[in-house]
Amino acid sequence: MGSIFIFPLANISILIVFLSIVCEADLISNICSKAQNPYLCNKTLKSDNRSRTANLRGLGQIIIEKAEAATQDTINVAKSAGKGTGVGECVGLCADAINKLKQCSALLKDFGRGSVGELKSRGSGAMFHVGLCDDVFGEGEPVKLKKATRRAQDFIDMLLAVASSL
Repeated sequence: MGSIFIFPLANISILIVFLSIVCEADLISNICSKAQNPYLCNKTLKSDNRSRTANLRGLGQIIIEKAEAATQDTINVAKSAGKGTGVGECVGLCADAINKLKQCSALLKDFGRGSVGELKSRGSGAMFHVGLCDDVFGEGEPVKLKKATRRAQDFIDMLLAVASSL
């Protein structure tokens, strides 16, 4: 008698696993379709095992980690560019961006009414600060630094895509 119920339960279990995988893929596809660099977004989120069970806020936390690391890389590249006013200013701007990203992380953890606007505002502020690093150097910006700021901006843009979906 018990074996009659095992087969339907096994099918239901398989269906639930399948649906959770499809929903996760749809959530990532939805977010990444809104990003400036959909390829990097998909690659980043699909390669992180935590994405499989993450909701929007969880994906946002993963992206913030990547954005902070990319912004720190921008600081490191700027420092390796040598001395000068542009270097110090860029480092300070990127440090401010990392601070704003940490605030975004806190907002996602303690998500409440009004947090979406604050999340968008702080994320946009981080994007602005990293972008100003480009402006500091102008035409003389080293190629490696330009690539580093672009990567940081791509990750921050992914965060803004999450914020717009909340």
